Amino acid sequence: MSQDQPPRRSSHVEMPVAYAAVGASKDPDVVKYPPEGTTPYEEELRLGSGQDRFLIASSLLMTWGAQRGSGVRVTDIVRGTGSEYVGPSFDGDGMPEAAGDVEEQFGPDGEPYIVAGTTAVLHAEGQDPRNVLVVYTVDEERRVGFAWGTGDEAGAVGEQLFVIEHRADDTVWAVARGFVAAPKNGLLGLRGRADVRTALDAVKRGIAALAPGAQPAPDLGPSAGEQPVAVEPAVEPAPEPAAETAPAAEAAAAPEPAAAPAPQPEPAPGDAPAPEAAPAGEPEPDSGDAATGPTHQRRPSKRT
Repeated sequence: MSQDQPPRRSSHVEMPVAYAAVGASKDPDVVKYPPEGTTPYEEELRLGSGQDRFLIASSLLMTWGAQRGSGVRVTDIVRGTGSEYVGPSFDGDGMPEAAGDVEEQFGPDGEPYIVAGTTAVLHAEGQDPRNVLVVYTVDEERRVGFAWGTGDEAGAVGEQLFVIEHRADDTVWAVARGFVAAPKNGLLGLRGRADVRTALDAVKRGIAALAPGAQPAPDLGPSAGEQPVAVEPAVEPAPEPAAETAPAAEAAAAPEPAAAPAPQPEPAPGDAPAPEAAPAGEPEPDSGDAATGPTHQRRPSKRT
Protein backbone atom coordinates (compact mmCIF):
# COMPACT_ATOMS: atom_id res chain seq x y z
CA MET A 1 0.00 0.00 0.00
CA SER A 2 0.93 3.62 0.04
CA GLN A 3 4.10 4.52 1.89
CA ASP A 4 2.46 7.78 3.04
CA GLN A 5 -1.19 7.09 3.62
CA PRO A 6 -3.60 4.39 2.41
CA PRO A 7 -6.19 5.64 -0.07
CA ARG A 8 -9.78 6.14 1.01
CA ARG A 9 -12.63 5.32 -1.31
CA SER A 10 -15.02 8.08 -2.32
CA SER A 11 -18.15 7.74 -4.41
CA HIS A 12 -18.13 11.37 -5.47
CA VAL A 13 -15.52 14.12 -5.70
CA GLU A 14 -16.51 17.62 -4.63
CA MET A 15 -13.15 19.35 -5.01
CA PRO A 16 -13.14 21.75 -7.97
CA VAL A 17 -10.07 22.63 -9.99
CA ALA A 18 -8.55 26.09 -10.05
CA TYR A 19 -8.21 26.46 -13.83
CA ALA A 20 -10.22 26.20 -17.03
CA ALA A 21 -9.79 23.90 -20.07
CA VAL A 22 -9.93 20.69 -18.03
CA GLY A 23 -8.55 17.78 -20.09
CA ALA A 24 -6.73 20.00 -22.60
CA SER A 25 -3.41 18.20 -21.88
CA LYS A 26 -4.72 15.18 -23.82
CA ASP A 27 -4.10 17.01 -27.09
CA PRO A 28 -0.41 17.24 -28.14
CA ASP A 29 -1.29 20.55 -29.84
CA VAL A 30 -1.73 22.12 -26.42
CA VAL A 31 1.99 22.89 -26.55
CA LYS A 32 1.43 25.04 -29.66
CA TYR A 33 -2.00 26.35 -28.73
CA PRO A 34 -2.21 26.51 -24.92
CA PRO A 35 -5.10 28.07 -23.00
CA GLU A 36 -4.78 31.83 -22.85
CA GLY A 37 -2.44 33.15 -20.20
CA THR A 38 -0.71 29.81 -19.54
CA THR A 39 2.81 28.52 -20.14
CA PRO A 40 2.82 25.21 -22.04
CA TYR A 41 5.56 22.62 -21.70
CA GLU A 42 6.53 19.14 -22.83
CA GLU A 43 9.41 17.13 -21.36
CA GLU A 44 10.50 13.61 -22.24
CA LEU A 45 13.20 11.26 -21.01
CA ARG A 46 14.26 7.92 -22.44
CA LEU A 47 14.08 5.19 -19.78
CA GLY A 48 15.41 2.25 -21.78
CA SER A 49 13.78 -0.28 -24.05
CA GLY A 50 11.73 -3.44 -23.96
CA GLN A 51 8.47 -4.66 -22.47
CA ASP A 52 9.89 -5.21 -18.99
CA ARG A 53 11.12 -1.63 -18.75
CA PHE A 54 7.71 -0.40 -19.91
CA LEU A 55 5.91 -2.45 -17.25
CA ILE A 56 8.26 -1.40 -14.45
CA ALA A 57 8.05 2.31 -15.31
CA SER A 58 4.27 2.13 -15.71
CA SER A 59 3.86 0.49 -12.32
CA LEU A 60 6.02 3.15 -10.65
CA LEU A 61 4.18 6.00 -12.33
CA MET A 62 0.67 4.74 -11.54
CA THR A 63 1.47 4.31 -7.82
CA TRP A 64 2.81 7.87 -7.29
CA GLY A 65 6.41 6.84 -8.06
CA ALA A 66 7.25 10.03 -9.95
CA GLN A 67 6.25 12.13 -6.95
CA ARG A 68 7.68 10.01 -4.17
CA GLY A 69 10.88 9.36 -6.09
CA SER A 70 11.45 13.10 -6.44
CA GLY A 71 11.03 13.73 -2.71
CA VAL A 72 7.34 14.71 -2.63
CA ARG A 73 5.15 13.20 0.09
CA VAL A 74 1.67 12.15 -0.97
CA THR A 75 -1.00 12.27 1.75
CA ASP A 76 -4.77 12.46 2.17
CA ILE A 77 -5.36 10.20 -0.82
CA VAL A 78 -9.08 9.84 -1.52
CA ARG A 79 -9.56 7.31 -4.25
CA GLY A 80 -12.01 8.13 -7.02
CA THR A 81 -14.41 5.80 -8.77
CA GLY A 82 -12.63 6.12 -12.11
CA SER A 83 -15.68 7.61 -13.77
CA GLU A 84 -15.26 11.31 -12.94
CA TYR A 85 -13.26 13.77 -15.00
CA VAL A 86 -12.22 11.21 -17.61
CA GLY A 87 -12.83 13.67 -20.43
CA PRO A 88 -15.12 13.10 -23.40
CA SER A 89 -14.57 10.26 -25.87
CA PHE A 90 -16.14 9.91 -29.31
CA ASP A 91 -16.97 7.11 -31.70
CA GLY A 92 -16.11 6.99 -35.42
CA ASP A 93 -19.09 9.20 -36.27
CA GLY A 94 -18.05 11.88 -33.78
CA MET A 95 -20.77 11.00 -31.30
CA PRO A 96 -19.86 11.03 -27.58
CA GLU A 97 -19.51 7.65 -25.91
CA ALA A 98 -20.47 6.68 -22.39
CA ALA A 99 -17.63 5.91 -20.03
CA GLY A 100 -16.94 2.20 -19.73
CA ASP A 101 -16.18 0.18 -16.64
CA VAL A 102 -12.76 0.78 -15.13
CA GLU A 103 -10.54 -2.29 -14.70
CA GLU A 104 -8.88 -2.30 -11.29
CA GLN A 105 -5.08 -2.67 -11.38
CA PHE A 106 -2.52 -2.93 -8.61
CA GLY A 107 1.20 -2.39 -8.19
CA PRO A 108 3.57 -5.16 -6.98
CA ASP A 109 3.08 -4.16 -3.33
CA GLY A 110 -0.70 -4.22 -3.62
CA GLU A 111 -1.24 -0.48 -3.96
CA PRO A 112 -4.03 0.26 -6.45
CA TYR A 113 -3.30 2.20 -9.59
CA ILE A 114 -4.29 5.85 -9.73
CA VAL A 115 -7.76 6.32 -11.22
CA ALA A 116 -9.71 9.36 -12.38
CA GLY A 117 -11.40 11.30 -9.60
CA THR A 118 -8.68 10.59 -7.02
CA THR A 119 -7.64 13.52 -4.87
CA ALA A 120 -4.42 13.91 -2.88
CA VAL A 121 -2.22 16.46 -1.14
CA LEU A 122 1.38 16.87 -2.31
CA HIS A 123 4.06 18.08 0.11
CA ALA A 124 7.28 19.33 -1.50
CA GLU A 125 10.07 20.55 0.73
CA GLY A 126 10.02 24.32 1.25
CA GLN A 127 6.61 24.76 -0.44
CA ASP A 128 3.02 24.97 0.64
CA PRO A 129 0.98 21.75 0.32
CA ARG A 130 -0.87 21.43 -3.00
CA ASN A 131 -4.27 19.82 -3.57
CA VAL A 132 -4.56 17.91 -6.84
CA LEU A 133 -7.35 16.07 -8.61
CA VAL A 134 -6.73 13.31 -11.17
CA VAL A 135 -8.81 14.45 -14.13
CA TYR A 136 -8.21 11.47 -16.44
CA THR A 137 -6.03 8.40 -16.93
CA VAL A 138 -4.41 6.75 -19.97
CA ASP A 139 -4.64 2.96 -20.23
CA GLU A 140 -3.52 1.77 -23.66
CA GLU A 141 -1.46 -1.18 -24.82
CA ARG A 142 1.66 0.95 -25.23
CA ARG A 143 0.76 4.09 -23.26
CA VAL A 144 -0.03 4.35 -19.54
CA GLY A 145 -0.40 7.47 -17.42
CA PHE A 146 -2.58 10.05 -15.72
CA ALA A 147 -3.17 13.80 -15.56
CA TRP A 148 -3.94 15.93 -12.57
CA GLY A 149 -5.25 19.42 -12.17
CA THR A 150 -4.46 21.80 -9.33
CA GLY A 151 -7.26 22.35 -6.83
CA ASP A 152 -5.89 25.44 -5.09
CA GLU A 153 -3.92 28.60 -5.80
CA ALA A 154 -1.03 28.04 -3.37
CA GLY A 155 1.33 28.07 -6.36
CA ALA A 156 1.16 27.74 -10.14
CA VAL A 157 -2.18 26.42 -11.40
CA GLY A 158 -2.85 24.21 -14.39
CA GLU A 159 -2.91 20.64 -15.65
CA GLN A 160 -0.06 18.13 -15.90
CA LEU A 161 0.01 14.84 -17.80
CA PHE A 162 2.54 12.08 -16.99
CA VAL A 163 2.67 9.10 -19.34
CA ILE A 164 4.94 6.14 -20.14
CA GLU A 165 5.23 5.31 -23.85
CA HIS A 166 6.50 2.10 -25.44
CA ARG A 167 7.31 3.30 -28.94
CA ALA A 168 7.51 1.42 -32.24
CA ASP A 169 11.31 1.17 -32.09
CA ASP A 170 10.99 -0.68 -28.72
CA THR A 171 12.29 2.31 -26.73
CA VAL A 172 10.50 3.39 -23.54
CA TRP A 173 9.99 7.08 -22.70
CA ALA A 174 8.60 9.10 -19.83
CA VAL A 175 6.67 12.10 -21.15
CA ALA A 176 5.23 15.06 -19.25
CA ARG A 177 2.98 17.62 -20.95
CA GLY A 178 0.71 20.37 -19.76
CA PHE A 179 0.21 24.05 -19.08
CA VAL A 180 0.59 26.20 -15.96
CA ALA A 181 -0.03 29.81 -15.00
CA ALA A 182 0.59 32.08 -12.05
CA PRO A 183 -2.17 31.95 -9.43
CA LYS A 184 -4.83 34.62 -9.76
CA ASN A 185 -4.66 35.57 -6.11
CA GLY A 186 -0.87 35.72 -6.04
CA LEU A 187 1.51 38.56 -6.75
CA LEU A 188 2.27 39.18 -10.40
CA GLY A 189 5.70 39.70 -11.87
CA LEU A 190 8.67 37.97 -10.25
CA ARG A 191 6.56 35.96 -7.82
CA GLY A 192 4.33 34.61 -10.57
CA ARG A 193 7.27 33.63 -12.79
CA ALA A 194 8.95 31.94 -9.84
CA ASP A 195 5.82 29.84 -9.20
CA VAL A 196 5.73 28.74 -12.84
CA ARG A 197 9.44 27.90 -12.81
CA THR A 198 9.01 25.87 -9.61
CA ALA A 199 6.20 23.86 -11.23
CA LEU A 200 8.28 23.16 -14.35
CA ASP A 201 11.30 22.09 -12.29
CA ALA A 202 9.08 19.67 -10.35
CA VAL A 203 7.96 18.11 -13.65
CA LYS A 204 11.57 17.44 -14.69
CA ARG A 205 12.40 15.88 -11.33
CA GLY A 206 9.29 13.72 -11.55
CA ILE A 207 10.14 12.06 -14.85
CA ALA A 208 13.80 11.75 -13.82
CA ALA A 209 12.64 9.75 -10.79
CA LEU A 210 11.30 7.08 -13.17
CA ALA A 211 14.71 6.46 -14.75
CA PRO A 212 16.48 3.14 -14.03
CA GLY A 213 18.50 3.38 -10.84
CA ALA A 214 16.70 6.48 -9.55
CA GLN A 215 14.80 4.32 -7.06
CA PRO A 216 14.33 0.60 -6.36
CA ALA A 217 12.31 -0.97 -9.16
CA PRO A 218 9.22 -2.98 -8.17
CA ASP A 219 9.53 -6.75 -8.35
CA LEU A 220 7.07 -7.75 -11.05
CA GLY A 221 7.85 -11.46 -10.74
CA PRO A 222 8.73 -13.75 -13.66
CA SER A 223 7.40 -12.80 -17.08
CA ALA A 224 4.59 -14.80 -18.64
CA GLY A 225 5.81 -18.29 -19.47
CA GLU A 226 9.13 -17.72 -17.74
CA GLN A 227 10.16 -20.25 -15.13
CA PRO A 228 12.00 -19.10 -12.02
CA VAL A 229 15.68 -19.90 -12.21
CA ALA A 230 16.98 -22.09 -9.39
CA VAL A 231 20.06 -20.67 -7.81
CA GLU A 232 22.64 -23.30 -6.91
CA PRO A 233 24.33 -22.90 -3.55
CA ALA A 234 27.77 -21.45 -3.73
CA VAL A 235 30.58 -24.03 -3.47
CA GLU A 236 33.30 -23.07 -1.08
CA PRO A 237 36.79 -23.46 -2.50
CA ALA A 238 38.87 -26.38 -1.22
CA PRO A 239 41.36 -25.41 1.48
CA GLU A 240 44.88 -24.88 0.27
CA PRO A 241 47.47 -27.49 1.33
CA ALA A 242 49.13 -26.65 4.61
CA ALA A 243 52.61 -25.21 4.48
CA GLU A 244 55.52 -27.56 5.16
CA THR A 245 56.44 -28.05 8.77
CA ALA A 246 59.31 -26.12 10.15
CA PRO A 247 61.74 -29.07 10.33
CA ALA A 248 61.04 -30.03 6.73
CA ALA A 249 61.37 -26.46 5.56
CA GLU A 250 64.62 -26.05 7.46
CA ALA A 251 65.96 -29.25 6.01
CA ALA A 252 65.08 -28.10 2.50
CA ALA A 253 66.72 -24.75 3.10
CA ALA A 254 69.89 -26.15 4.72
CA PRO A 255 72.92 -26.12 2.35
CA GLU A 256 74.41 -29.40 1.29
CA PRO A 257 77.74 -30.25 3.02
CA ALA A 258 80.78 -29.34 0.99
CA ALA A 259 82.57 -32.23 -0.70
CA ALA A 260 85.83 -33.35 0.95
CA PRO A 261 88.89 -32.05 -0.89
CA ALA A 262 90.52 -34.55 -3.22
CA PRO A 263 93.85 -35.95 -1.88
CA GLN A 264 96.81 -34.14 -3.28
CA PRO A 265 99.68 -36.27 -4.76
CA GLU A 266 102.95 -36.36 -2.86
CA PRO A 267 105.49 -34.07 -4.49
CA ALA A 268 108.38 -35.79 -6.23
CA PRO A 269 111.87 -35.28 -4.83
CA GLY A 270 113.31 -32.02 -6.08
CA ASP A 271 109.94 -30.54 -7.02
CA ALA A 272 108.97 -27.15 -5.70
CA PRO A 273 106.35 -27.24 -3.02
CA ALA A 274 102.79 -26.84 -4.27
CA PRO A 275 101.13 -23.49 -3.54
CA GLU A 276 98.97 -23.47 -0.48
CA ALA A 277 95.24 -23.20 -1.00
CA ALA A 278 93.70 -19.84 -0.34
CA PRO A 279 91.99 -19.51 3.01
CA ALA A 280 88.27 -20.21 2.96
CA GLY A 281 86.20 -17.20 2.01
CA GLU A 282 89.00 -15.39 0.17
CA PRO A 283 88.95 -15.33 -3.65
CA GLU A 284 91.74 -17.00 -5.52
CA PRO A 285 93.95 -14.72 -7.57
CA ASP A 286 92.62 -14.19 -11.05
CA SER A 287 95.28 -14.22 -13.75
CA GLY A 288 92.92 -14.64 -16.69
CA ASP A 289 90.91 -12.35 -18.88
CA ALA A 290 87.92 -10.77 -17.28
CA ALA A 291 85.81 -11.74 -20.26
CA THR A 292 86.72 -15.46 -20.20
CA GLY A 293 87.24 -16.00 -16.49
CA PRO A 294 90.37 -17.20 -14.61
CA THR A 295 92.83 -19.53 -16.48
CA HIS A 296 94.23 -22.79 -15.15
CA GLN A 297 97.40 -22.53 -13.04
CA ARG A 298 100.39 -24.93 -13.33
CA ARG A 299 103.40 -25.73 -11.21
CA PRO A 300 106.91 -24.56 -12.26
CA SER A 301 109.05 -26.92 -14.43
CA LYS A 302 111.31 -29.46 -12.69
CA ARG A 303 114.83 -28.22 -12.04
CA THR A 304 117.78 -30.15 -13.51
